[in-house]
Amino acid sequence: MESRHKYGVLAAGAVRTSLIGRLASRARDLGPVCGVSYRVASRIANALRAGYPVRTVDELGVSRAVLVYSPPEQLERLLELLEKAEIDWSGKAIIFCECDLSHGIPERFAQKGASQAVIRELHVPPRLIAEGAEGAALHIVQGLARELGLKAVGISQGSADLFAAAITLGSAAITPLIDRATALLREAGVRDVEAVRITSAVFEQTARDYAHSGKQSWAWHAQTPSVEKLERRSRGPRRSWLQC
Repeated sequence: MESRHKYGVLAAGAVRTSLIGRLASRARDLGPVCGVSYRVASRIANALRAGYPVRTVDELGVSRAVLVYSPPEQLERLLELLEKAEIDWSGKAIIFCECDLSHGIPERFAQKGASQAVIRELHVPPRLIAEGAEGAALHIVQGLARELGLKAVGISQGSADLFAAAITLGSAAITPLIDRATALLREAGVRDVEAVRITSAVFEQTARDYAHSGKQSWAWHAQTPSVEKLERRSRGPRRSWLQC
């Protein structure tokens, strides 16, 4: 079948609050919407206020890309429907939106000739992270990013955990360090509000310096610190900064 719509949707769960929901409010090229039943498809299309419900997954073949969204417990059922669909995947893409794919799923659809990507939104900085996007999927992802007002950033297939670990290091994992630095300032006699401001400013400046100079911005990269001084400071007894 000739592609008459840019996007088709195969979904379950709270689609309205997903990336597909955001796209539906901006894009005018949302076509067939399918679920595990026609009733579910109708409910999803009504929630999105875009597209039209269809009875079979085969009808998604009129789209250039199929956007898939599902909570983990329903994903496999949707994938089985998609796998059995009578669709010619040449030149078409499957875009998994915020889905956690187990090992082997991309290969199942690659064998059918479908180009694929897994996309997730990164809020700080605003980015559309696309895992494994190549060929038709890459073109679709770039279009999705433009319509969502985001910049697309590609990562290699299977590297989602590495990317997530990097984000954790820069967010949740660093918070205890920020909190400890603030506590030390309080112990040094700095008022609570001012301690928070100083700590925030120091960490922000460190990040800006790294963005500008990379590893060269690290003071210890150029000169190894005094171990004795670090140990003395880490013990935390109150003393004048002149003694440091």
